[in-house]
Amino acid sequence: MANHIIVGAGASGLYTAYRLLKSGTLAQGDTVQLYEWSERPGGRIFTYTFPDTVGGNGLYCEFGGMRFAVDPKNFKNGNPIVEGHVLVQYMIRAMGLTAKVVDFDMSSDRLYYLRGHHLYESSIQTLDELPYRFDQRAISYIEANSAQPLTADNILGAVATSFAPGLGQANGLRPKWCQYYALGKVGTKTATRAFPVGTLVSGMGYWNLLYDQLGDEGFDYVADATGYESNVINWNAADAMQANNDYGSGSSYMRLDGGYSLLFEAMAEQIATLAQAYPGSGIFYGHQLVSTSEDGANTTTCHFVTSGNVGPITTEVTADYLYLAMPRRALELVADATGERSLLSQPEMKYFIESSIDQPAIKVVLLFDQAWWTSPDCKFPPKLVDPAPAGGSSPPAQWVGGATITDLPLRMIYYFGNNIPGGPGTQNGPYVILASYDDMNYAEFWNELETQGDLTLAPSLRRQPLNGPTALPTDSAMANILLDQLAAVHGMAVEDIPAPTALYYQDWGQDPFGAGYHGWAAHYNICEVMDKIRAPYQRIYKTSQRNVFIIGSCYSFDQAWVEGAFCTAESVLQDFVHLPAFVQDMPPYTLICKAPAD
Repeated sequence: MANHIIVGAGASGLYTAYRLLKSGTLAQGDTVQLYEWSERPGGRIFTYTFPDTVGGNGLYCEFGGMRFAVDPKNFKNGNPIVEGHVLVQYMIRAMGLTAKVVDFDMSSDRLYYLRGHHLYESSIQTLDELPYRFDQRAISYIEANSAQPLTADNILGAVATSFAPGLGQANGLRPKWCQYYALGKVGTKTATRAFPVGTLVSGMGYWNLLYDQLGDEGFDYVADATGYESNVINWNAADAMQANNDYGSGSSYMRLDGGYSLLFEAMAEQIATLAQAYPGSGIFYGHQLVSTSEDGANTTTCHFVTSGNVGPITTEVTADYLYLAMPRRALELVADATGERSLLSQPEMKYFIESSIDQPAIKVVLLFDQAWWTSPDCKFPPKLVDPAPAGGSSPPAQWVGGATITDLPLRMIYYFGNNIPGGPGTQNGPYVILASYDDMNYAEFWNELETQGDLTLAPSLRRQPLNGPTALPTDSAMANILLDQLAAVHGMAVEDIPAPTALYYQDWGQDPFGAGYHGWAAHYNICEVMDKIRAPYQRIYKTSQRNVFIIGSCYSFDQAWVEGAFCTAESVLQDFVHLPAFVQDMPPYTLICKAPAD
């Protein structure tokens, strides 16, 4: 008998439990137990349907991940999937959700508000139109290499193409990207005094590289106008080349009508059904992993805490196979509680764990009775897309789009209008706007506005992400600052924006997640870490006596995506648990980068 214990019911934990129970390889008496601290499945995928008390009427918003890349030629017609997020698309098929897949609509011409200037993306044809004082090196580089329009996306894409020529986003190039992560070097076209020919790109911080290539003002422009500060921090430059290579290429993204959580709720339901054939198996919510211990055998004991009527209750379970489906911060919390005896506290493991950079992110959402961003009072409206089916039409107030991008603390704005499932919904609202989507230092701007008055709990003990979106009064400081900035971005008087009916925020930077997404740190061989951290005993300590695995998007090829979580889990299940592939006729696909044989 084997006990498979999975900690974390996010994307990788759900994937692992579903695959084990569905594989047909479990023996009688085996168990698959999935433990989750919160009371829901999905982790950083969190679709929230607004309550009727705020006039939600079925309206929802994504407070976590909200889209996935597709293979536009093959996904809908049932052919083998070649491009996009392959495992996500196959899982959507397996869960019977293909009919729910709809376009993730972007604005037809994005609006920017930078340094007090309004401009639309199509108008950025020359650098003179931008409120930045580019030096001559930046001007020459950008005008010689970047596609029109001269957006930050296209500039970063040009930098990536210059440093990694011949590489793009096609899935068939994933093996070559793995080689680039390990061996990519600066060539003659991009060499400078700071980074001469032959410098390992993985040993360069991306901020350092961009400053060296574009100068101070050039860097400020790409930092301001991408919307994500996490794109331009000092992370591993080799990884940044891959992540930014597709900017401006028009990648196809789609979503689930009704929310991304539909996929993970369906997986949880399948797990519950399949678990009935293996007594003792299932999903156990409200269980916090506080520490682990190892005995002389090949097992690991997990110590969980749950809330009881008279105080915390401790539960211990023994794992023959332990899957830690957890990001960096969550792993560190367990290591701290376990102490020096923990596998996760060993110097070798700390080296690998700290290869990933936590990237805090926050989303703030407002509900309105009126779609004011389509009104005549809005001097700079977003150029939205009609979400009605082909041949149909919906009122402009229900149109959707984004991102509008600004250097104000709002950073990015998405307009979801009236997105009631099956919609668009009623013409009279309600309407939802993702008023602020930002990360890194900009998230800190909103952190202090989450609390009204004095703190009642130590900041280190806050666990807001586990509880879901938090409501604040519509006359709170956060609400009023949001409205001031929304007015500036759209060229309006704040008095012309109607009072919101509700405000919610989700702060992914708090524990136990510690981040909305992650990036690889500079000065690491990404391939080595990605390969070895997933199976520490086998790949780091060269012993097979204990089966402990680390899975999830945090240490993956696709760090900011569900696909990364699925891929790391699938690689472990194939390579160490010896399950057959999820899809038998799937075209060749690189799940993770692997270290050279050693």
